[in-house]
Amino acid sequence: MSTEEQAQGHGIGYTKKRVLRHFEKKGYEHVGTFADEGLSGSLEVDDRPELKRLMELARQEPRPFDMVGVNEGRAIGRTGRAFWRWVWELEDLGVYVTVVDGDYDNSTGEGRARMRDAASYAEKERELIRDRTQGGIQETAEEGMYPGGQVPFGWTVKDGRYVVARKAAATLQRGREVYMATRSWTKVALTWNSEGRLTATGKRWTRKNARRVMLSEATLNNRVIWRGRNAMRDADGIPLYGEQVTIKLPKILKKREAAELRDAAANAPAKRAAQGRAYLLTDRMTSPCGSKYRGHNHRPGVYDYVCKGRDEQYAGAGGKCACPPLDVDTVERAVWADACALLGDAERMKAMAKQWLEATSSDHVDHIGRIAQLDQQIAEQSAVIDVTIPVAARQAAKRGLTGKDAELAVEAAIKPLTEELASLERLRSEASAWQREAEQATQRLKDFERLAETARSNLAGLTPELRAELFHHTNAQAVVTSCAPKRKGVACRITDWFTSRDRPVPDLTDEAWAKVEHLLRPRRGASPKRPVLEALLEKARTGARFADLAERYGNPASLQTQANRWLASGAWDAAMELLEGMPGQPAWRVPPVEISVTFRPLAVSEFCVGDASCDPTGGWRRICIPCCPGWR
Repeated sequence: MSTEEQAQGHGIGYTKKRVLRHFEKKGYEHVGTFADEGLSGSLEVDDRPELKRLMELARQEPRPFDMVGVNEGRAIGRTGRAFWRWVWELEDLGVYVTVVDGDYDNSTGEGRARMRDAASYAEKERELIRDRTQGGIQETAEEGMYPGGQVPFGWTVKDGRYVVARKAAATLQRGREVYMATRSWTKVALTWNSEGRLTATGKRWTRKNARRVMLSEATLNNRVIWRGRNAMRDADGIPLYGEQVTIKLPKILKKREAAELRDAAANAPAKRAAQGRAYLLTDRMTSPCGSKYRGHNHRPGVYDYVCKGRDEQYAGAGGKCACPPLDVDTVERAVWADACALLGDAERMKAMAKQWLEATSSDHVDHIGRIAQLDQQIAEQSAVIDVTIPVAARQAAKRGLTGKDAELAVEAAIKPLTEELASLERLRSEASAWQREAEQATQRLKDFERLAETARSNLAGLTPELRAELFHHTNAQAVVTSCAPKRKGVACRITDWFTSRDRPVPDLTDEAWAKVEHLLRPRRGASPKRPVLEALLEKARTGARFADLAERYGNPASLQTQANRWLASGAWDAAMELLEGMPGQPAWRVPPVEISVTFRPLAVSEFCVGDASCDPTGGWRRICIPCCPGWR
């Protein structure tokens, strides 16, 4: 039931009554009802929850029903893609569709023809509604009136026209004054928030919002570009539903003021770019607070993943979470190892790829058989037209029609036949496109199977850039299950000493040991303490358990005891202060991470997995994994 039908006073209850009366009349047993209310008829199966549930049941054995009833044909779908793909799949499963309005179903040739008419009518009706709506909006915009959509900050709409909103206009004026004095969008946002100047939705300002509003087309040029850069366009870049229109707005900033603001923003110093680092997991790793991590280079040579939840909700507010930064190298090493294990599991990869294939393609439809059936119907319809033309010409001659009048009479006689032929040809073209989609999806499945078979031995040598590209094409996702290791014991205090101070763990060279030896000197007769210090520093760098270090460094309990003593006496603090500035590595702060891999709809042969046919000069290769890693 679409929103249009709801607006006409119809509802699910009305539709259900009509369908149930139809079932009773036909002698059908009513099994169940599937109702998607207020959804567009252009949506496909997976976007309509109840229709999706219906199809899942239809694929079961034994099937719980063998007929689906709808009130009108447009309830099936308002586009050919939405209409035919699920009707055909039901047919292939032995389930037919009956339409109450017109009393027909697709179990007969006549019923299928009527269903094609219904599908064509629903799509034409949808196009007509859209053309009328868009035409009215276009006319409104050309008259300089408000055509709908978001109203730019600083203005409001009154009697269908843009007018200046006084308070918002004063906010823009104040923002220009602050920025020209400070050259800081953060200070603009802080000033607005402190003065109680809120956004159009009543929220506090962020730096990004302040910059976007102050440098908008409306603020700087006093105009709105209708059907601008975000408009839907055809292959030639022309807006689909009408021409671009520039709507003039009442002025808020004077021309000179706007020019000064534009120049000041353009000449602001650029932010320092991250230094040559490909981040594998930016926007692909989710924190426990639900936000995404992004790569961050906060000082030379130090790379972290920082949770976006730490960003200020508005200027001066502070972040909403306390997820700690994660060292890039350590996290990516752990994640890549898990990803290689997953990608190298051929059986699991095949199972996941097949699951994706079933969810994203019309694999259940016999496209080849359907196309053959349509070809036969097209041939039959063409033959009928060929036979009808001379018959219609003779009838026109009997009526005394000649020349143009005779041609028009013949055209009128065969018009329903040619319309049916055009409908069949269009449907045949769509079915061919769907068949190609299914073939490409099957090929993608084979590509991923080949990738899985070769991944175990060939993925390890990929560069960080190619790893990032592989993650992009497989849509790999990582989930951080907690922000701190769930371990007990004094050893964690050693790691925390470095992470809390944002200090690297020093490398214990001979020079470093010479600096701290006098502080950590053992009692007479005790074993040397350098191996103990090495164990503690390795623990801080790698997150290993003392039990994991026992083979090289001795009794875990002794290591813990010595760490306890150094921390309690202050010897640890003094020794690490002496080693500050020495070469080192980031402290271990990797939380438990889970990897899930899903698949994007890639083009065929996106990956070269190193078989004998690999041709890196061919131009169609997207990423070559084992045999020519320099080629992209």
